[in-house]
Amino acid sequence: MASVGRDNSSVGGGYYDPHFKRTLWYLIAGMKGGANRAKILEVIKSQPANANQLASILRVDYKTIVHHLKVLYENGLAITDNKESYGATYFLSPLMERNYEILKEILEKIGKK
Repeated sequence: MASVGRDNSSVGGGYYDPHFKRTLWYLIAGMKGGANRAKILEVIKSQPANANQLASILRVDYKTIVHHLKVLYENGLAITDNKESYGATYFLSPLMERNYEILKEILEKIGKK
């Protein structure tokens, strides 16, 4: 049986943190640049990458990617071993990995996927 949050919500058959869901909604649907952040999360889910690689894959300015990676990192959605290093590789955080279904749900609701 799926664990259920206080608002009786479950994602992917398991419990999710309502605070995390609100944060993700804000970062993806509530702020300018959310579409780029969602694309970055989708890319690093399938293949961890550095800012330069992400800029090339997504065809977005390098400085824009760096900004979005900083936002994702500061909010616990992306991790790296050495964010100060040029070429640092970013991965989904364990929290984001466990709650990836929430991102898919948000993208469906806002019509981005």
